[in-house]
Amino acid sequence: MFKTMSASNQEIDKQAADWAARRDLRNLNPEEQREFDSWLAADIRHLGAYGRAEAVLARLERLHGAAAIESAPMAAGATRWTRRRILLVGSAAAGFAGVGAIGRVAWERVDPKSNHPEQYFATAVGQTHAILLADGSVMTLNTSTKATVRFTNEAREIHLLQGEALFEVAKNKRRPFIVTAGDTKVRAIGTSFTVSMLPARPILVLVREGVVELQRTTMAVPIRASANVQVLAPSNAPIATVAIPEAQVERELAWQYGKIAFDNQPLQEAADEFARYSDVRIIVDPEVAGRTVTGLFVSSDPIGFAKAAASVLKLRLDVKGREVRISAS
Repeated sequence: MFKTMSASNQEIDKQAADWAARRDLRNLNPEEQREFDSWLAADIRHLGAYGRAEAVLARLERLHGAAAIESAPMAAGATRWTRRRILLVGSAAAGFAGVGAIGRVAWERVDPKSNHPEQYFATAVGQTHAILLADGSVMTLNTSTKATVRFTNEAREIHLLQGEALFEVAKNKRRPFIVTAGDTKVRAIGTSFTVSMLPARPILVLVREGVVELQRTTMAVPIRASANVQVLAPSNAPIATVAIPEAQVERELAWQYGKIAFDNQPLQEAADEFARYSDVRIIVDPEVAGRTVTGLFVSSDPIGFAKAAASVLKLRLDVKGREVRISAS
């Protein structure tokens, strides 16, 4: 069950950063521990945000060590602020959002047409990478995703070549943030949204916060979409917008935390989704393909999912090497 609260994702990131920093400096007393446990349980986003904050601390320690910032002498009993805590509470929690290592540039070149540098990022099957962009925005790539990044004085341009990415955009009214996927352009000034371009599926945009504009070369007027709206842009049909519950938005974004969330999803669709994250194939017999599953599962463990689904639905499970078959008992 997914429980939501009214706090924005940025507010949650800040809360998570504070908890991570406090626990890094010292052990929590019993009252603080109860408060922390209650905070974790209050909203599904809290656990993921806290995990990201802890990952930031670990990375900052590797990059900078735990050397204290030189400052004026502290009063007796004052808490020492380390370099990594300063960076974390300042903004790094959002900057290093996502699961997995920070994405590395596969190549960087100067675009001969614009004379501006262009970077190329990619993830392999099962990988998820977060990239802190030069403007402070964060691009998190899902499994098997490729994208290029080019910043000019006029615009911040992302070209999603394949896959799915989450964008948490730093505000800058003078330089619009534009993501191109196929023939669709998604424009944002300061917001959080995903864009996906998957085989045999329409381009899909999911707005978590803020407002985005979608534009096609054939469209005279762009379409606007706000928070908790999903936009489908099929190649041979008009763009359609659908309002969805906030809980569904969080389920759709569970991949940030290495999870896949289903809510009464047909078993065949669930198997197809797992195929994006692993070379282990789940084969579902047609007679049980319509049975539904609900739950939160580890994206890198298709066999674990298949075992759980077969157990709950009382189905037969056969595992042979990299192939898993689910059939009627």
